[in-house]
Amino acid sequence: MNLPDSSSATASKVIVAQVLTPAAFAPFGDVIAPAKAQPSAKSDSTPINEGTAQRFDDLTQLDVSEQGGEACVAIFRTQDGTHVAPYALTMFERHLLGSQSFVPMAQGRVLVVVTQGGDTPDEDAIQAFVVEPGQGVTLRRGVWHHPMITIGGADVFVIERRAAQVDCEIMRIKGCFVVTL
Repeated sequence: MNLPDSSSATASKVIVAQVLTPAAFAPFGDVIAPAKAQPSAKSDSTPINEGTAQRFDDLTQLDVSEQGGEACVAIFRTQDGTHVAPYALTMFERHLLGSQSFVPMAQGRVLVVVTQGGDTPDEDAIQAFVVEPGQGVTLRRGVWHHPMITIGGADVFVIERRAAQVDCEIMRIKGCFVVTL
């Protein structure tokens, strides 16, 4: 997203994206990463395939079955230039019936912008995290978040709820905010 013009940039509140850690992201959901890369991970690894690989289980909790939902696995693709820094924020969304997991593929990077809030996003508590290759996140249901932003073009592996009822509440924000890296 581009800033509308330079005058809005000076009036914008700047949010600096932070390093993604399990502790910093805990109010919004889980970090998905192997246990050795994530000391607070819920499980240890198990050797598999005659010791040629390690398996890490229970790295996140999927929550998609509310009101008949089921897990849907998808890939979201963005092209270079789709999102351009500084990243202007325009809206937040939330999903009350299911979690969403985002895992950048290859060398892709995702900027996750989240906040708390009840019926509306809390604009005073916006935080941004950079999801690096080898990491992913699961947003708990009900967490306000900006629609997906990638840093450069990327394929992003997504697991979310699918059901007959659409589960996406969108709220335009009042303030003017940009995220920098």
